[in-house]
Amino acid sequence: MPSLETAASPEKLRRIAIDPLTRVEGHGKVTLLLDAENKVHQVRLHIVEFRGFEAFIEGRPYWEVPVTVQRLCGICPVSHHLAAVKAMDAIAGYRHLTPTAEKLRRLMHYGQILQSHAVHFFHLASPDLLLGFDSEPTRRNIVGVAADFPDIAKQGVLLRKFGQEVIRHTAGKRIHGTGAIPGGVNKALSA
Repeated sequence: MPSLETAASPEKLRRIAIDPLTRVEGHGKVTLLLDAENKVHQVRLHIVEFRGFEAFIEGRPYWEVPVTVQRLCGICPVSHHLAAVKAMDAIAGYRHLTPTAEKLRRLMHYGQILQSHAVHFFHLASPDLLLGFDSEPTRRNIVGVAADFPDIAKQGVLLRKFGQEVIRHTAGKRIHGTGAIPGGVNKALSA
């Protein structure tokens, strides 16, 4: 429990900042306030995610929104694309999709989930898990994983590639596709 003296005078606390915080979407940092005995009085996570897309889409034709907002994130553009197209479905009065359109959108989303989880696990988390938190920070990355665990690194790349191929087939491109449109989808899959 912080003492009344330190709570009333935070200038007596030592501030530690971890900046930048890596492996997060956006710009992040962590700040800690410690007393003379190194007791933690406050921890804050700061992640700046304001992108201003709400202002960009004002006044634009509704059918452009699903293509525009997917640029919010380089890791999960399909999630933003599908969320936006669902909102546009509601605005345009499309209450029900055809079973094919529903399945293709769902498949597109599954491809997104697969490639996103592959990025998270193999590229962002596996360096800590496989190389250890005590390993040299300059080596604790995907390059270090590839050097020490080439088969696992290859599995990660191929799993992400498979997810991106699912996206490409359902959305037209692996990144920033246009497959989902208000009311359905704009392409079918061939056999």
